Amino acid sequence: MTTTNQSDPFQILGVPADAGEAEIRARYLELVKKFPPEREPEKFREVHAAYEAARDPLLIARRLLEPPAEEPPQWSQAIEEQRQIRPPLTPAFLLSLGNRAPEHRASVDASG
Repeated sequence: MTTTNQSDPFQILGVPADAGEAEIRARYLELVKKFPPEREPEKFREVHAAYEAARDPLLIARRLLEPPAEEPPQWSQAIEEQRQIRPPLTPAFLLSLGNRAPEHRASVDASG
């Protein structure tokens, strides 16, 4: 049997490392039903220790501070991709904008 000091508590519980508190608790309750302490005391201890470790505030803080496993996109690449996309500025759209500045609206209202 592996202990939680040597194994990842999230792997033992069978939840992803970014699982929320509700998901961790739900999975823990499933495993407790599957491995009750009367029938499977060793497995129950392992599951319970993993659950306690997964709820540990220091472990949660470490998880939040770790960089994501996947490589983030490069800003230069994202900017270049956006530069390639031209917005559809049709004449009808441009004419629908009108002049909406407050000082121009007042002069139109006064002359009307």
